[in-house]
Amino acid sequence: MTGLPLEGIKVVDVSEHGFVPSAAATLADWGADVVKVEKPAGDALRSIMKNGLVDDAGDFDFTVEIANRNKRGVSIDLKHAEGRALLDRLIGGADVFITNQLPKVLRKLRLEADDVFAVNPGIVYARGHGQGQQGPEAEDGGFDAVSYWARAGIAHMLTPEGAENVVGSRPALGDHPSGAQLAGAIAAALVKSLRTGTGVKVDLSLLAGGVWALGPDLAFTSYMGNEPPKRRDDRRVSSPLVGGYRTSDQRHLQLVMLNDDLYWPRTCRALGLDELIDDARYDTQEKRIANNRELRERLQAVLGANPLSHWKERLRAEDCIFSNYASPAEVLEDPQVLSNGYLPEHPTIAGARLPATPAQFDDQPIEIRRPAPGIGEHTDEVLTEIGLSASEIEKLRSTGAVR
Repeated sequence: MTGLPLEGIKVVDVSEHGFVPSAAATLADWGADVVKVEKPAGDALRSIMKNGLVDDAGDFDFTVEIANRNKRGVSIDLKHAEGRALLDRLIGGADVFITNQLPKVLRKLRLEADDVFAVNPGIVYARGHGQGQQGPEAEDGGFDAVSYWARAGIAHMLTPEGAENVVGSRPALGDHPSGAQLAGAIAAALVKSLRTGTGVKVDLSLLAGGVWALGPDLAFTSYMGNEPPKRRDDRRVSSPLVGGYRTSDQRHLQLVMLNDDLYWPRTCRALGLDELIDDARYDTQEKRIANNRELRERLQAVLGANPLSHWKERLRAEDCIFSNYASPAEVLEDPQVLSNGYLPEHPTIAGARLPATPAQFDDQPIEIRRPAPGIGEHTDEVLTEIGLSASEIEKLRSTGAVR
C-alpha cells in the first residue's frame, strides 16, 4: 500500500509487552518506519505464550505478532556504553521516541524526556504508564489486568453481585485500546512538532484508558453518590426494542433500536406481529415502555420459536438494528469483517490472521506488510542506514553492544 499518512515518519520503539508496542504497531500500520529496539534477551512478551500465560498457538506467537507487525527489529544492549551511544544516533534521525520503561530505568539509561530532547529537540517523546506520570505510584509498574481492568473499576462493574469470582479480563483487553489511544495522541503531537520544530511530550496510562472506558458509570457515580446498577432490569425501564432475546437454537440476539417509533412497526412485521402495530395499547413509545414487561415476554415467545438464522433474515429484511452474540469463529467469517479487511492475513504464516488497527485511510484496508521481527533481525540493515560500515557493525557485535 502507498500513500499512508505516516510514510516518511521514523519511530524508535524502546518498549516491551503489549500496551506501548501495540501503539508503535499502530503507527507502523499507518505507514511509519518503526524500529523496535530490543535487549539481547528479547522483549519479555516473547515468553508469555511459552510460559502458559495465554493459550498455546504453536508456531504462531500471536501476542508478539499483534504488537510488533510491520516493524523492523534491532537488538542493542543499552547498558553497554557503545550500545547506548548507538541509540542516540537512532534518536537523532527519528520523529518519535516511544517507551514504557519504568522511570528508574529511564533515569539509569539517560532516556528521560530532557535526555532525548537534548539529542533531538524536535522529537515527539511518548511514554506509556501503569498509573500515570504524576502521583505517589507514578514509579510503579502496571499491566492491563491490574491498572485497566481492576483498578479503573471495569471488573467490579461487570461482576454480578454475589459472584464467587470476579470476572477476568481477556488477554490485552486494555493494552490494545490504550495503545491505539496513545498512537492517536502521538499523531496529534506530530502535527505540532512538524509545524513548530518543537519537541512534544506525550503520556498515557492504562489507568487513564480504563477510566475513559468506564466513563459513563464513573460520571454517574460522581454526581449521584452511588454506583449505577450492575445489570439494568430492561423489562422494567426500557423499550422492548432494546435488550437481549434467546432463539430456539439457544443463541442470543441483541436488539438496540433507540428510535422506537420508527422501528416498532418494522420489528412487528419482522416477527409476524403485525396486529401490534396499530394496537392502541402500544401505539406510543411511552405506552410501550409502560407495558415493557408484557411486550418483552410476547417478543421472547415469538423469537424463541425459531432459530437464529431465521430471525437474522427476517430482521435484516426490515432494516432492524440487531446482532447475534458472535463467537470468534463467526467474527472471522463475518461478511463485514471480510469486506472491510478488519482481519488481514499474516504475510508469512499460512492460515493466521491478525486484527487490523481500526482506522482506515482513503478507503484502503490496513495491510500487514511484514511479520514481527526476530530479535535483532534488521540490526545490520538499520545500522547501515545510519552510516555504520560493516566493520563497525562487526566490532559492535564482538563487544556485545549489538546482537
